[in-house]
Amino acid sequence: MDREVIKRKIEKLLALRESTNENEAMSAARTARKLMLKYHISMAEGEKAGGESPLGGSQVSIKELRFKRTSMKQHYLMLAFILAKNFRCKTFYQYGETPRIKFIGFEEDTFAALALLKYLLQFMEQGAKKYAGLKNQEQSFRDGFCMGVLETFEAQNKEEPGYELMLETLAEVTETYKKLDLKKEPAVKSRIPYSMDMSAFSYGETCGRQAMDRRSILHGE
Repeated sequence: MDREVIKRKIEKLLALRESTNENEAMSAARTARKLMLKYHISMAEGEKAGGESPLGGSQVSIKELRFKRTSMKQHYLMLAFILAKNFRCKTFYQYGETPRIKFIGFEEDTFAALALLKYLLQFMEQGAKKYAGLKNQEQSFRDGFCMGVLETFEAQNKEEPGYELMLETLAEVTETYKKLDLKKEPAVKSRIPYSMDMSAFSYGETCGRQAMDRRSILHGE
């Protein structure tokens, strides 16, 4: 396919960020970036082809999710870490009356990571209701859910030759993260050992995979 045709296609995909359909906007971003990788077109060059990118790919941004305090915070952080690693972001947790998870990265990356985190948390919380009042089973389900999400990313990355290179956190993002000079969190207590319920874990793992498949976010479908 002609290079100029590819550039025009990227331009159209980037413009879809204005879509009110969240899934369409994120999928368009992923597809555009896959095209850039396939045809060795840099993000900057792709944006130049489409004028000022609606995704602001050249700008490092910080996006956050505020949530209520929860005893299952570690699973929120686990998902954020998985997403940050796969969307070229850095992530950190901010204490306070209203806890916050923050993503640092290029605009299109933080946009996709935050949107997907919100969706996955909603999906996980819905599934966890099955084990309300059953602490071991609930924790097992949540552990399994995070594992299912991680496994889906790993499988998808293996299917795309060279895709892992595109997911490396870029120098600009790392530099911005360092400049924040974040203070170390207070010592976090080790997780209290618990007896894992393999049935609940397996169900959670399946739910995590299903959540990713339903979004089709990694293939830009």
